[in-house]
Amino acid sequence: MTSPVLADSRNVSISDEQWLAAARARARDGNWERSPQAVFAELRDQVRARESAGPPLSNCPYCEGHPPLRKFERHELQTVTPLLYCAACHGFWAAGDSITRGMADPGYVHPALEAARAPRRCRTCFGHLKPDDTCTGCGKALPPLNCPQCGKTMDRVKEQGVFLDQCTPCMGVWFDMGEITAVFHLAPPQGLAASTVDEHACDDEPSGWMVALNVLSRLLLPYLLL
Repeated sequence: MTSPVLADSRNVSISDEQWLAAARARARDGNWERSPQAVFAELRDQVRARESAGPPLSNCPYCEGHPPLRKFERHELQTVTPLLYCAACHGFWAAGDSITRGMADPGYVHPALEAARAPRRCRTCFGHLKPDDTCTGCGKALPPLNCPQCGKTMDRVKEQGVFLDQCTPCMGVWFDMGEITAVFHLAPPQGLAASTVDEHACDDEPSGWMVALNVLSRLLLPYLLL
């Protein structure tokens, strides 16, 4: 019997008997459990193998000409499958575990994340779309996108009030410009000055006319006492 879960660093499945024999060999050496160093080394090898191979197909499904997608660089959020984006239309392709831990590093600023969500437009003539996804200009229905990974037609799904393109076999989702920010409720990071300002600091300060009246009373009070 072969278990798909048990695999070595080369992602080759091994049988239960082989795994048990290896565990018994470790037990004879004093500890049947694998060392943390070996486990982490295997995970690092798997990540390197996936990154070197890259996705089978990585072209933007939205832009004309289908430019190649780029890897969205993250330093604190490490995933096996990289998050990809289009530098032209600021769309995102998320597959595998690329967004299971979140979107970006804390305080990370990127033009693709700051891009505002654009009004839904016809992909043929760029006209406005009706609620039924037909164009007010050319009358054509909104054509589906092809999966950047397998090339098959993706399904339209609604998430957090946003219509997304999803490929079920590849378990990937395409986000048009600004859609990933809307779904994850991302807010632009504040600078140190803006983040440390107390917006209620001036609530109890007196108004301008009260300050002026106080100054005048101090100036006229000595003459009133004469």
